[in-house]
Amino acid sequence: MSYSRPRFVEQTEFDDRWTRFSTKYKLYLYREGGYDASDEAFRIPILFVPGNAGSHKQVRSIASASATAFMELASNNPGAFDRGQIGYDYFTVGLNEELTALHGYSILEQADFINDAIRYILSLYPGTRAKHQLSSKGTTFALPTSVVVVGHSMGGVVARTAFTLPNHIVGSIQAIFTLSTPHNNPTASLEYYVDKVYSSVNSFWRHGFHNGTLDDVSLVSIAGGNLDSMINSDYTYIGELAPGRNSLSILSTGVDDVWLSLDHQSILWCAQMAKKFSKMLVRIMDARRPSQLLPLDQRMSIMRRQLSSDWENGANGVAEAPAVKQSSSDDYSYVYVHRGGIARMVPEDLHRLLAQGQASKARRSGSALHLLPVNGASGDSVVQLTYDPRLFAKAHSSGLAADYPVVLLGCNGIKAEPNGTDAEVRVACQGIPAPLPTKLPIRRVDDDPEQPLFALHYVEMPVSSIRQFEYVGVQMPAKPGVAGFLHATIAKGVENLEASPSYLRLLRPVDIRTPPTSKSQMGSSARTRIRLDVPESPFFVFRGTLTMRRSTTSSRVMTAAPRFEPIIRQSDGRRFESRFWYGQSTADFAIHGRGAYVPSDVISNAEDSELKSAGQWDGLVVDVWADPDYYTGFELALQINWYSSLNRTIKRYDMALLAMSFVWACLVMLYQLRTWNAGVSLEARPNSRCRGVATPAFPSCLTSIERLIRNGTLAVLLGAAVLTPILQEVVAHLMQNVWSPARLASWNNLFMGDRGSGWVLGLVPALLVIVSLGFVALEAIVLTAICSVASWAVAEVSGRFESTRKHWSRHDVLEAVSEDGRLKPRFVKIPVRPLIATVAFVVFVCTFVPYQFAFLVIYMAQLFTAIRTMGHAYLAAPQSATTLTPQRVLVSEVLRDRARYQLGLLLFWTSSLPYCAPELLVWVRNLSVLWFEDAPSDHNLANMAGYFALRLLASYHIVPRLTFNATERLAPSRTAWWLRIMTYAFFALAVAYAWMYSIRRPYILYSLANAISAWLALVQFAEFPLRLVSSVQRRVLSPAVTPVASPMAAEFPGFARSSTPLATLSASRSDERLDRKLR
Repeated sequence: MSYSRPRFVEQTEFDDRWTRFSTKYKLYLYREGGYDASDEAFRIPILFVPGNAGSHKQVRSIASASATAFMELASNNPGAFDRGQIGYDYFTVGLNEELTALHGYSILEQADFINDAIRYILSLYPGTRAKHQLSSKGTTFALPTSVVVVGHSMGGVVARTAFTLPNHIVGSIQAIFTLSTPHNNPTASLEYYVDKVYSSVNSFWRHGFHNGTLDDVSLVSIAGGNLDSMINSDYTYIGELAPGRNSLSILSTGVDDVWLSLDHQSILWCAQMAKKFSKMLVRIMDARRPSQLLPLDQRMSIMRRQLSSDWENGANGVAEAPAVKQSSSDDYSYVYVHRGGIARMVPEDLHRLLAQGQASKARRSGSALHLLPVNGASGDSVVQLTYDPRLFAKAHSSGLAADYPVVLLGCNGIKAEPNGTDAEVRVACQGIPAPLPTKLPIRRVDDDPEQPLFALHYVEMPVSSIRQFEYVGVQMPAKPGVAGFLHATIAKGVENLEASPSYLRLLRPVDIRTPPTSKSQMGSSARTRIRLDVPESPFFVFRGTLTMRRSTTSSRVMTAAPRFEPIIRQSDGRRFESRFWYGQSTADFAIHGRGAYVPSDVISNAEDSELKSAGQWDGLVVDVWADPDYYTGFELALQINWYSSLNRTIKRYDMALLAMSFVWACLVMLYQLRTWNAGVSLEARPNSRCRGVATPAFPSCLTSIERLIRNGTLAVLLGAAVLTPILQEVVAHLMQNVWSPARLASWNNLFMGDRGSGWVLGLVPALLVIVSLGFVALEAIVLTAICSVASWAVAEVSGRFESTRKHWSRHDVLEAVSEDGRLKPRFVKIPVRPLIATVAFVVFVCTFVPYQFAFLVIYMAQLFTAIRTMGHAYLAAPQSATTLTPQRVLVSEVLRDRARYQLGLLLFWTSSLPYCAPELLVWVRNLSVLWFEDAPSDHNLANMAGYFALRLLASYHIVPRLTFNATERLAPSRTAWWLRIMTYAFFALAVAYAWMYSIRRPYILYSLANAISAWLALVQFAEFPLRLVSSVQRRVLSPAVTPVASPMAAEFPGFARSSTPLATLSASRSDERLDRKLR
């Protein structure tokens, strides 16, 4: 938790003269209490952009930490002002807490506003900077021409989008820092404009580093890792978006002094993160330059050194040559040679040696020198130093000791005797550059969460770099601390263990063991490395159980207790993610990084060989540090953690659940239509006297889902889910030298995306098929329960009150039911109210409300229609033997079929609801600030025409049964056959398209459902002319048509059905006639 004293100064002069969004968005200047005395901006400008539903007040933690870091820098470095380090002015924007993650048009509007805000900010400094003279030496500070931008979440995308707009001032942004920003792909592609903005912006940035547009721009992406449940941290990786010279991607788990996974919001206010981030910011400022920043190469080097803990690849940098360029034995209080190649130092030993050295010969009081002989070390040997920095502190304290870059010296002996001190050892030394120490996190003091984290320091240097010397020397302070230790050794290389466990082997624990004690290097080497040759798959979590070995009889065991518990570190060759575990017997290894989808233009922004190799996957690396004086080896048992793997899979492919659910909804509707057209009864009628009668029926949603499971549809989808990614990977491998990179990338981006992660990728979509089926079944249960309970309740109320019953029962049969239970065709009266509602809908959608709101109204109207139809069926059903008449049975069956059809449409349309929610929320929020400008596509009538037409027709009759009689040559029969084939083909194409394309772009499912609804509306509307033509042709060909007897005729004498296709109900019959029929 971080603390601040914020004060926000609204920039009232930033009005409609500067931006057209002045009534919608606001610009503020942050002032820290006790630090900022003036409300004028005169330091280096920095702009904070909040993310999805974010507030301008979220800047307070970082701004306050930056003020503190600058004051510490200025107090410790009096010449900081003369070097252009004058502090930051934090500006922040209030963006109405818009949902930019779900609404692409808001991204464009905010980016437009950001460019206007930067233009206004830069205009403030010519009049204010000259008033505030900060340098005592008269250093001239340049007027700023650029602004540093810090973006949280979607704020980072907004900042990058600003580069692509016409009002962007070239060079006005030189550095962008993003926190938990999904750069590669949108978190939720529920809207077309979001995907369009991402595609255009990412394409601009990839090409911008090649055409010189973005040569001087630095881009840093920091993500929270596993605890960030709002976004997928894979999308924060920018290694394929910007070259390594201009970019840095890192997770908070790999940032020194943080080492924690942070959730989406806490990355802004976490004290450790805010301090580390601010410490980096104050070191890259330079107000002497117009950009207000150090040159690109210098600031990128500082940012890598401050943020990254990638010690192996030199990210920590190399320490400057020590102050002691040349020295000899006379310059030290004592010199000690550790002939065994291992130096173990604790405060008690150091104080004892210091006292002995001072007593043996009068020598100036100073540092001590400990030597390790280099002669005899093999070519792959390394110098390892593991130490607690408290050993170098003047006094022990519970706080974190200051960083002490250990001083290493290369020495050549003049005279040296075994284990000699003082006059017996004569050496001449010179300073050698050594890597900066890497921090290894350990527990706080007494496990107190209020205490800062301690960190061991670790230095590793190859012996080959100091071959010209006989000894490597470690310079110790004159007055060592009262706590801590140092372990220095020249190890014969680091123990490297290779393992290639397949996923099938990992179904059971796989043991990885260090060699036996007699052959193991654990007695001298503090670090052991295990490289797991596993595919680059972000889905699987490997549970590792570490068991340390210790032999009480071994001569290697030098201490009664370990100086530190084992430390585990996970990393890989991409320099993006590293994680630490301290004192834990179990660790869950998993990766973040490249997402499943690749850019279609495939521009490689890694220019030099070092950066290219850094971005390549070379397996999962596990490093284990252990006290070599206590432990003699370890065993690591690996196994797949299925629960955590399932969690990661769902989080990465939550949008895939929408696509799979749409596929199941299409299959359910298709099965219902096929069964209805076939005229086969799948379930018994509810009335006891009619049970078992095989009459045509429209199946319910739950019955259809059950039949899809039983008839093998589930097995087919599971097989397709497993085979699709395998086939995708095989074709990509065969065509990699034939297809162009863009075409190959487009192929890889089909379905769930393919990065060559192995055949096991097929298990992920198979799992999602099962989960999505459960979601659709749950939706069907909920909708059925709502409609059933609501219709029963309203029907019960209607049955008790005559007036309510008449009002509720305005729902007639389209074709009148005769006394003998036959259906007689009759014309339909054109309803007036729906026509008025249609005109009102068109007017409102074209002028004021978005089409998403219209769809929501259509959905709710369909829900009420289904409830009403089920209520009619409940009222029409025979309640006793005396009311069991053919008329009531027929009316009840027809009403139940129509209710099931309407409920099926409701289930089918439910998959379109998520794509309307973002626009509705943004629209309501815009209304709250009196902003009426919407995206042009929001008033497109075509986007809701299919839903509206089908809802209007389905309210009065069911979809016609498209039957076909091969012996008939009537035009309606042939047309019905073609309509049926085209309907089935329409659904099949929709399923195939959704299966292959909609997982990455699920917003297209709304348009697919709209198109299918329009087709079904056309089929329903075509029933009337087809029946008219059929009636005319039948009268011409066969004047006397004998009605086809119904199987119910045996149960009810005189009850029969016409050969005319079964039609449905109407709302045009009077209340009295329906009431008479029901009684």
